[in-house]
Amino acid sequence: MGDIFKGCWKADVALTVLYLLLCAALSTFRMFSAYLISLLISLTVGVWMARSRSVERVLMPILDVLQSIPILGFFPAALAFFVATLPPGLGQEAAAVFLIVTSQVWNMIFGVYTSVKSLEPGLFEMAKVYGLGRAATFFYICVPAARNSLIANSLVSWAGGWFFLTSSEVISMGEEEEHRLLGLGTFIMEAFARGDALSFQAGVATLIAVILATYLLLWNPACAGVLGYQLPGVPAAYTVVRSAVSKLWTALSSVIMSLRVGVRVPRYAGLAIAAALLALLLHAIAGASASSAPALIAPSDVFDVMLGIPVSLARVAAIVSLGVAISLLAAYAVYASMRAGQLVILAGEMLASIPAVIWWPLLAGIAVGSPLGPHIVSAIVFLQGSAWYLFFNLLIYGVSSIRRELDEMAKVYRIRGWWFMRMIFAPMLMPSLAAGALSAWGGAWNSTVAAEYVELGDRVIDLGGAGAALNRAAYAGDYIGVALSALILSLVIVAVNKTFWRRVFEWVESRYGGGLE
Repeated sequence: MGDIFKGCWKADVALTVLYLLLCAALSTFRMFSAYLISLLISLTVGVWMARSRSVERVLMPILDVLQSIPILGFFPAALAFFVATLPPGLGQEAAAVFLIVTSQVWNMIFGVYTSVKSLEPGLFEMAKVYGLGRAATFFYICVPAARNSLIANSLVSWAGGWFFLTSSEVISMGEEEEHRLLGLGTFIMEAFARGDALSFQAGVATLIAVILATYLLLWNPACAGVLGYQLPGVPAAYTVVRSAVSKLWTALSSVIMSLRVGVRVPRYAGLAIAAALLALLLHAIAGASASSAPALIAPSDVFDVMLGIPVSLARVAAIVSLGVAISLLAAYAVYASMRAGQLVILAGEMLASIPAVIWWPLLAGIAVGSPLGPHIVSAIVFLQGSAWYLFFNLLIYGVSSIRRELDEMAKVYRIRGWWFMRMIFAPMLMPSLAAGALSAWGGAWNSTVAAEYVELGDRVIDLGGAGAALNRAAYAGDYIGVALSALILSLVIVAVNKTFWRRVFEWVESRYGGGLE
């Protein structure tokens, strides 16, 4: 009898392992699919914006708003456009990939845009002289110029995609409409909900293993080769991937140029794209509202978001300040010991990629153990969604740019400790620090939807704020409330970016001579 039970247990374990591996494969496939789409969008839109003033003037403010919308704000569009218009199964998958794209694509677009924009105008004049068409200019001038920035930004985008993975695999707008996809994020949350500690731990371990493998085999070797900065990884694996991608890209460029693609960009193309995006958004909201009861159109949800903005603003400001302090200390530790720095960077990459909502069940004991518990876990989730922008900017870009002659001078005059940090180290990192703080600011606002509201079994943790108000509207199934609330929140974020952060960057540029990343 014991042998029978032992055999059943082994069969159950084998099925669970196979199911877990299937979930890991599907989540990884969604991540790579979203990344490839983000890559194509960033190359086309970024180059187009850099090469056309009309497109730049129209798309820049639109992208500024879109990158400020939390992922929850895209749920109505995902449900109304993809789920409602595509066949069952395909629609849910397309919606999940679309939501992951919204967490990856924005900084990649701006990376391509700034790289191409910084090229000498004479380079394009020379291309015209030698008869290079638009396709040849794109493949042989613009894409190589954007390559380094794309790879560097991919490191952060990849972490951002994993961070919002669970929110993409479980798309919920009220109890009546919820779509769950097979994937690691769903597996982990369902295991926690039914109290299966072993499956929950196995899911988290698998997630960490997949994240670690992608960084060691792909992203770290790619960044090390581009930035000239030593990161832990397996270069041999990346060499194989790079060779395959290079051959595919060469074949693609040859095919496109053989077709003599030279489509002229209309003068008002940017306005046309803006109108198309606006029409798509209105279609999504209209379709969602048409399927909702009239009672769901609740202005109170928008009012709740407006009341919650000051609360979230205080939290975001505190978290960004804490992230600056932690990242500066980590950067100093890496600067003092490069070997230790590799381990610090690898740990940061792994932690930055853990999905936001998984931190609540991981730290459930702390969250429900004391009155301060929810606020402690919320702060950790906030840091997870924001501090890594500072971390990567300082440790990868900032530390490698420190001028060694200043370090030698500090050694000669024995400037160490606090004075070295204040007079030499922090000023040299200021451009990277400003760029990272701005990204961390946006990341913290996007994290409000995961940090301020969560359901842990039968217990609801609602800390108030704009993110909590957005979640309440989503759980009530108020499509229009979610869309309008996300838009209002985005406009507030953009307004602060155009006032406070603009002055910060002007001050950094005037005092420290530019060099902003």
